[in-house]
Amino acid sequence: MNIHINTDHGTVSPYKIFLLLAIAAGTAVIIRLCVKRGITLRKSLLLAAMIPPMCISCAAAFAFVTSGGSIIGFASIGAAAGVYVAALLISLIWQRPGERTILLQNCTFALPLMYGIAKIGCFTAGCCHGIAYDGLLCVKYTGKRIGDICVFPVQLLEAAVFITIFIAGMVFLKKHDIHSVEKVTILSAAAKFTLEYLRKSHSHRALSIEQAVCLLATIVCLINMKKSQKRQAAAAQSVPQ
Repeated sequence: MNIHINTDHGTVSPYKIFLLLAIAAGTAVIIRLCVKRGITLRKSLLLAAMIPPMCISCAAAFAFVTSGGSIIGFASIGAAAGVYVAALLISLIWQRPGERTILLQNCTFALPLMYGIAKIGCFTAGCCHGIAYDGLLCVKYTGKRIGDICVFPVQLLEAAVFITIFIAGMVFLKKHDIHSVEKVTILSAAAKFTLEYLRKSHSHRALSIEQAVCLLATIVCLINMKKSQKRQAAAAQSVPQ
């Protein structure tokens, strides 16, 4: 049993539709979290207006720069950076204590959902496709764009994993887990790092730029969690018995 995808789409590409859906869904989640966590509706809506252009421009710039100018497309790490840039710009316009942290945290919670939906678009277009594979549930792409190939459905696996991480993040947040942001970041980084090995474009590289970023993010989060645990232990010891 395999999955057949014809990449010769009509006027409206499913990839573009899912890309817009990813941005819209992630932005909606960020607005909801901002309002719920005390950010004014005005700031939340301005952030929502800034996310799409920053997300798309940073994604395109990252792909162009890291490929040495040979690729004109979108890179997921660049798109994530664009979301954070939008949040930082909003925090600079209205400088209020604690709001920058909340804005950046809300972006972190929404990013797995955005990535997961975007990967469904990648699946329909055949971009970022997996390694050669002709077993169960292999994807057979046809069309002038990428030719006739049978590959592993890595984009669908990514979509499922990252949407699950998004749901887990919402559970962490609901339970008021103080390490919820770090956990979402570590889970996302681990998933991205591991699944890169199932992608065709990674077959001739030991470590990609995306994987290096994931390693760095994981290290930073582990250090933050360790420092937080030390502060909690010190605070507990200072409490009079």
